[in-house]
Amino acid sequence: MSRQMFGSSVYEAAVEVNDRQPERLVDLLADHVDLEGSRIAVLGLAFKPQTDDIRNSRAIPVIERLQERGAEIVAYDPVAVEPMRERFPEIEYTATARDALTDSDGAVVVTDWDEFAALNEAFDEMASPVVVDGRRIVERRDGITYDGLTW
Repeated sequence: MSRQMFGSSVYEAAVEVNDRQPERLVDLLADHVDLEGSRIAVLGLAFKPQTDDIRNSRAIPVIERLQERGAEIVAYDPVAVEPMRERFPEIEYTATARDALTDSDGAVVVTDWDEFAALNEAFDEMASPVVVDGRRIVERRDGITYDGLTW
């Protein structure tokens, strides 16, 4: 096998794994929460922090998978709510992360905004504090069922 072919196959495998991460994130949440009819907070809608750009945002396939599984979605992002509202007008958007978490049955962290690392007590306001962290920004602690992965 040539080095170029090997490099191409490794790249393609990495892309495939990366493309499956949103589904894996939702599967991890489903291990702890029956998604059908559950209120799920999606934290972070932008492709990356410090922008309102939602092109290639991991939140899009996460929201689509949650909808396919019958979840009620409540979403928050510091700056990308309006662009995402154009894409998903049917979901609820909140003014703060705490508002999104309040009474939620589970939460997923999609974008690593610094403010999400400081939400410690806000997780106590969830109906069931289950957090699947796609950025590993939330501090693992007693009182929260936590799963993390990084893409």
